[in-house]
Amino acid sequence: MPPVIHDRAVLILVDVQPDFMPGGTLACHEGDAIVPGIDRLLRAGAFRHVVATQDWHPRGHVSFASSHTGMAPFQQIELYGHTQTLWPEHCVQDTTGARLHAGIDWSSTNAIIRKGSDPRVDSYSGFRETMVRMARDRRLGWPAGYANAGWMKSMSADSHAMSACCGPRKML
Repeated sequence: MPPVIHDRAVLILVDVQPDFMPGGTLACHEGDAIVPGIDRLLRAGAFRHVVATQDWHPRGHVSFASSHTGMAPFQQIELYGHTQTLWPEHCVQDTTGARLHAGIDWSSTNAIIRKGSDPRVDSYSGFRETMVRMARDRRLGWPAGYANAGWMKSMSADSHAMSACCGPRKML
């Protein structure tokens, strides 16, 4: 086994799910290109600590265009005083598209954080909710995943906030 990158490092795998892959309901361009590399990284045991986030929406989630009469995916509305992009239905609980990607051996994952399960809140970042508590005793976070710029902005902001209370994080 190769040496561990750092014994307190955490690999954070973000929303590696079929609905974000080509053919999925909210596909990211070439999203599946990262799957073999993530699988190799996990099998190599380069990280002692591995956490995955999983988009896990209930049917009728507030971020779904189908929940707003006359609205289409990618249109924007005002919601709770903020601009909300409406998404196609994706990562609906207990559907094939919401599962973690089958091309990855998830057995070395220490925790899976489901996010977006509150039907009233669109949650882009796994750092909010339970991940902050889990990462407090870690020094380095190494996120990997494939999502839109909004996710990265949210994840980076939340990582910065974590740095203030928990110590520095390294973002890849």
